[in-house]
Amino acid sequence: MARIRVLVVDDQAIVRRGVMDILAEHEELEVVGEARDGREGIEKAKELAPDVIVMDLNMPNCNGLEATQALQAEMPEVGILMLTISDKEQDLFDAIKYGARGYMVKNSEPDELVQGVLHTARGGVIVSPSMATMLLGELKAAKEPEPETSNLSPREQEVLQQVAQGSGNKEIAATLFISENTVKTHLRNIMDKLHLANRSQAVAYAIKKGIIRYPEP
Repeated sequence: MARIRVLVVDDQAIVRRGVMDILAEHEELEVVGEARDGREGIEKAKELAPDVIVMDLNMPNCNGLEATQALQAEMPEVGILMLTISDKEQDLFDAIKYGARGYMVKNSEPDELVQGVLHTARGGVIVSPSMATMLLGELKAAKEPEPETSNLSPREQEVLQQVAQGSGNKEIAATLFISENTVKTHLRNIMDKLHLANRSQAVAYAIKKGIIRYPEP
């Protein structure tokens, strides 16, 4: 079975090396390269065609958001997992808006990072536990918003809930007892009805509007 190809982009050499060493220990993953900033990351991605890019947020020359936006325009099939020191909610939403498939903070456990890369490669959307906990707390503290799902069918709402929980298409199909093609059809309808570009934006929309809830940690 082909291994998942990973590119690591971070301006700090010691962080790059640490991430690469962690990922290289997993038999399903193959670290194919590294880059020192977003600009070099874009070039390396075009050269190496990785399945997943582990991307820092704040970098010189071209930051992670700019690189993510450029890569999603040219290589939308590549899953981008943000790995950053920032635990700010706005950075999380910005990353997802620009097309990142996941957002993890650098104090995550090594196993969490590995699982995050695997999940990203399978098409899931992932947020590190600490960020999910923060979002949950803020949602509970806020006034309950009116869910804006009137245009979505009950099944589309179920699919959106599954996507927001990080499930890939295959997992959603198994959970809802439908085919993967049907899942893709529902996702297209959700994107059209909510005027969104990708599933990551669907997650951000669902969290912001209070349509979905992360489970209790």
